[in-house]
Amino acid sequence: MTGGFKKLFVLLAFCLTAFLNAKDLNIAPGSYPLDISKYDFIDTTLNILQFPGGNNAFEPFFKKLDTLVFENRGQVRILHVGGSHLQADVISGRIREHLIKEYPGANAGRGFIFPYSAAKTNTPSTYASYYKGIWDMSKNVLREVKKPLGVLGIAVSTSDPRAEISILLDRYNNEPMWGETRFRLFGYSDNGDVLPVLRVDSADIYGVLDSASQSYLFTSPRPIDSIQIQFRWIDSLKQATVAQFITDSLVQDSIARANADSTLKDSAVAVLDTTKKAEIPRNVALPGSANIALDSMFQGECDVLDSACLAQEEAASNKSTEGAIAAAGVSASADSTVKDSAVSDSATLIKSTRPRFTLTGILSETENPGITYTSVGINGARVPNYYKETCPRIENELKFYKPDLIIFAIGINDANVEHFDAKGFIANYDTLITRFKAINPDAAFIFETNNDMFRKVKKRRYVQHPNGELARQAFFTIAKRHKAAIWDKFSIMGGLGSMAKWEKADLAKGDKVHFKLAGYNLLGDMFYKAFINAYMEHIANLPAQEPVAPPPQPIISK
Repeated sequence: MTGGFKKLFVLLAFCLTAFLNAKDLNIAPGSYPLDISKYDFIDTTLNILQFPGGNNAFEPFFKKLDTLVFENRGQVRILHVGGSHLQADVISGRIREHLIKEYPGANAGRGFIFPYSAAKTNTPSTYASYYKGIWDMSKNVLREVKKPLGVLGIAVSTSDPRAEISILLDRYNNEPMWGETRFRLFGYSDNGDVLPVLRVDSADIYGVLDSASQSYLFTSPRPIDSIQIQFRWIDSLKQATVAQFITDSLVQDSIARANADSTLKDSAVAVLDTTKKAEIPRNVALPGSANIALDSMFQGECDVLDSACLAQEEAASNKSTEGAIAAAGVSASADSTVKDSAVSDSATLIKSTRPRFTLTGILSETENPGITYTSVGINGARVPNYYKETCPRIENELKFYKPDLIIFAIGINDANVEHFDAKGFIANYDTLITRFKAINPDAAFIFETNNDMFRKVKKRRYVQHPNGELARQAFFTIAKRHKAAIWDKFSIMGGLGSMAKWEKADLAKGDKVHFKLAGYNLLGDMFYKAFINAYMEHIANLPAQEPVAPPPQPIISK
């Protein structure tokens, strides 16, 4: 680097730090402590972004970053798409954390979020979600997809009059990171008879409906990091009546079940103990109570990254939900009907068609210039799961979040087969990339090669999976064809068989597919360093600017 370029580089780095309000930041961009020396199996020399087909396609993205960094204008949007590695949002969360914490002031919002707990699956580790009421779920990895899905590949639907969702963005942060002012909720009511309402400071905020995209835009009167959405029926009297009937039915049914169980356990008991506390189904919240379902990221017996275990847990949870729905739909007993004819009217009402609302995602942003980083992941997802047939609403939603950079990390499930079809894998990605290029022709692409993994052949016996190397070669073909960058995670890890070393170093799970928290954080650190170094190289290669001479000062005669 010449002396002129060195001066320019220092100047630009200084401008970057100044713009991002990092006066007290003692760490230069990309140079944070990253000690990998104790992991001699990791090849740090490969921790770079490679450009098999050249890096010209990255110029629009880098120039947009330049505008943000040096002129404090515009927003840069990043989309990271994958499977279970990303649904947990650990590696992607680490990258986002670097962008927000190392460059305070560059925060343009959290991006797409979703109440995963209402879908009975793990919420990303970077925020918490809670729900009330009974919900059903559809997602892109199921054999039968019942709802048109969007970019997140998942939807929840409810006809429960007590339904409510809450998302706490800073739930697990030591210090607040988020202050959102604008929310676009993507969803629809089957007959236009349900309205989503944002609750801020006990006030109701109704969204502006965009019927073309089936979305509602909410503007908060102040920056918030806790999002509470209620669902109001147009027929408020019907909503209140059905809600009360469901609550009464569930309580009565729970008491009856508890009493019946008690009778079976001890036939010698002549009188049922009706004073025993009723056991309300875990996904049911009584009106006015604090009985909200726990964040599914931190409940259950499954490892949050074990796709097979989570699938079984979701099936069991859905069975429980069906039981709760059945309980909610029971008619009152003949005895109670005699006592109160209003209950009979309610029983008729509960069986009638109820308003239903389906939610496919929430886009959380601010008006500030900065970076928004969204991660998208569904446990078990493969490339075709994001096709138009399964997720037809992607274009509808991404027109409000036109990504400038798309990072693809889908492939671990595509390659976890006995015989890997490399040509088919490349063709599938070609189809998907064509779709995303249509959304933003100037978008840059980065591909992550799969991590090394082992294949389970018996209960406790694993063998090396050679498909990792085959998939790696396919990724390079895809990257070259589409003028994209590639982050060779497979080789950086140490290549074939390296997952065993990561497990021995307490960085990987015993399933030899997923990582532990330390492993994901390390991968996030390395990816971020490779990314920021690529950008700094772009800055270093900018043409030197001639210094602008100050305007001549007027001569003042004495």
